[in-house]
Amino acid sequence: MRRGKRGGVPPVGCLVILAGVLILFALILPTGFWWFALAVGLIGVGLWLLTRCR
Repeated sequence: MRRGKRGGVPPVGCLVILAGVLILFALILPTGFWWFALAVGLIGVGLWLLTRCR
């Protein structure tokens, strides 16, 4: 039997791997990088919301 997508939510395993990668990056990369990444992420989400709400 084949499983279908459950609302487009990624499996828990993918989220755990992503969290582990982010923790490793947080230990390695400098603080300035994370402010840059946060800014890029917020701009991306803002643009996505603007295009979605039209």
